[in-house]
Amino acid sequence: MALPTISAVTWTDRTDRWIRAHPVVPDTLLALAITAVIGPPSLAILEVARSPAWVLWVAGICGSVVLGTVALRRIATRAAFFLASLAMLVTVALPNTVVRPDGLGLAGASGDMEIPLFFLPSSAVYLVLVYAVAAQRPWRESLLALGIGVTGSLLCTARTATGYGALPAGWLTLLLALLALVAAVAGTWAVGRSHHDRRRRLAEEAAEAAERAAADERRRIARDMHDIVAHSLAVIVRQAEGGSAIAARSPDRATQALSVIADTAREALADMRGTLQVLREAPPPEAVQPSLAAVPALVDRVRATGVDVRLVERGSADGMTTGAATAAYRLIQEALTNSVKHAGAHPTVTVTIAHEPHASVVTVEDDGGDDGGERPPVPGAGVGLRGVEDRVQAAGGTFEAGPAGGGFRVRAEFRVAEGVRSR
Repeated sequence: MALPTISAVTWTDRTDRWIRAHPVVPDTLLALAITAVIGPPSLAILEVARSPAWVLWVAGICGSVVLGTVALRRIATRAAFFLASLAMLVTVALPNTVVRPDGLGLAGASGDMEIPLFFLPSSAVYLVLVYAVAAQRPWRESLLALGIGVTGSLLCTARTATGYGALPAGWLTLLLALLALVAAVAGTWAVGRSHHDRRRRLAEEAAEAAERAAADERRRIARDMHDIVAHSLAVIVRQAEGGSAIAARSPDRATQALSVIADTAREALADMRGTLQVLREAPPPEAVQPSLAAVPALVDRVRATGVDVRLVERGSADGMTTGAATAAYRLIQEALTNSVKHAGAHPTVTVTIAHEPHASVVTVEDDGGDDGGERPPVPGAGVGLRGVEDRVQAAGGTFEAGPAGGGFRVRAEFRVAEGVRSR
């Protein structure tokens, strides 16, 4: 049942994109639809009107121009509005015509009526062009279109005054007609302008969202690169220093140190390759993100540098989400890296992973080493912890880090979702 729905949505999306790329097609269909509705009554008035033939022909041509400009309202908005305004100006300038009410099916009316030719129903289509300018063009052009439309309303009222005797309430009717025309033009313009502002606001919001997404992706990649490079280099430096110190006395241990350096560098290259692949192919996150299952290997690698690392695990990680597990691994990796770089000689580090019914708590704490926790300032110190904090918070956890008992402690807590807890 789901496949047909997906196909329908895809077809609709493609159709929508095609229509947006070819706006003249729906606009032409709109012009034909309006013509089908408004054309017949306009022709009916021209057929019963008593005016010179050239006047009726000019009125018919101007009405056709106004209808035709609807098809150009988006691909050539300014030109369409100019043509429609010119056609309406010519129509307003034409002399009044005389029609028989009974010829128009007005059974209750008697006698001939003198009316301006802009009374043709096709003249109302001019509002479509006012809307198009307000919705498509910048503020100044739309404001100019509003001014032209209001001026046209005044001209139409003035021309109507030449035959106001045929109207039932005289000047009062003219005033109401003026107000109605101005309200129609201003209301149409306001609706179009609102559409313009809404479209611009949505475009700005989309651009801001895209910029935020790009910034978030840059920060994510920066965190990954920091985690990989900082940890690996810390292990490599520690092994290189130890190996050089014992190379003369114990070649075997020096060889072991070189082996750890090679393995660490190889793993770092593999991790960096996976991270950089995100920029090219965007593979599934699970293909490049570590989890708690890799913590024992991480601990062994740091332990090989001479740091006393103790791993304590309690409970099952089934309640943790993938994002939380990745954030927990990166927290442990960063905390161990900081202990290797900043703790004194011979530090003891305890990694505790406790899975409880309502939360999973990850703690990494060192005792500061033989130097009692004296940590020399390091360029960029704290950047990794800020990245870890971002990861933990993004995964819905809480984060804290700071001195503890002469050493340093990093702790994160990830709440277990209700649905997972019930299982």
